[in-house]
Amino acid sequence: MKTLNEIRLARLAGCLYLLLIPVGVFGILYIPEFIEVAGNTSATLANLTDHATTVRLSILCAFAIQLTQLFLVIALYYLLRSYGAIAALFMVLFTLVTIPIALFNELSHITALLLPGSDLLSETFTPQQLDSITLLLLELHRQGIMIAHLFWGLWLMPMGYLVYRCGFLPRVIGVLLIIAGIGYCLDTVTFFAFASDRYLIAQYTFLGEVLLPLALLWQAYRAKKRIVSDFNQGSE
Repeated sequence: MKTLNEIRLARLAGCLYLLLIPVGVFGILYIPEFIEVAGNTSATLANLTDHATTVRLSILCAFAIQLTQLFLVIALYYLLRSYGAIAALFMVLFTLVTIPIALFNELSHITALLLPGSDLLSETFTPQQLDSITLLLLELHRQGIMIAHLFWGLWLMPMGYLVYRCGFLPRVIGVLLIIAGIGYCLDTVTFFAFASDRYLIAQYTFLGEVLLPLALLWQAYRAKKRIVSDFNQGSE
């Protein structure tokens, strides 16, 4: 990074990526696992009713994730496109495909929250039928997450390639990002092939996604410090 614009882009991308981590863990991993009790439909339905505000918060987190990722991929595109224009375009394309999938997927949670208090549906369906529909919606949400999971993996691969080539970030991070992308994709394949989420691989291959924002912020700090130092020396 040699210009102030690149430094700003790196700092912005690093901050946005760091923001994605806690919001994603809370909204996509923690809350659904907290609500859904495996093998106990009564407890799941009770959690959905008793913690409706928490579910709404997870919906807002999902919206925040997609908005953050949109600005993140734009920042990364302008920062890294000179190291591979086609790879940068694919990085953006995979992200743009993911966003509507993830947003529309939240309709399952929104509908599940509306069902218990729907006077219109209560006149048509029995409480047991409404409970069954609610459980189906929760399962659809889980399946939808795994569809988005595929593209969360695909966008990491061109990004990893660009990080590997850029020269101002450690190449090992680029390799780790590609490995993380493969892990996400394999998760989706095993999920739908074996109808099970017992084989989640991405939980062991995500290290590159943690190291990248830290490296971006560190390199932005070093580059800014170097520019300021050079300016001070030139003005003496």
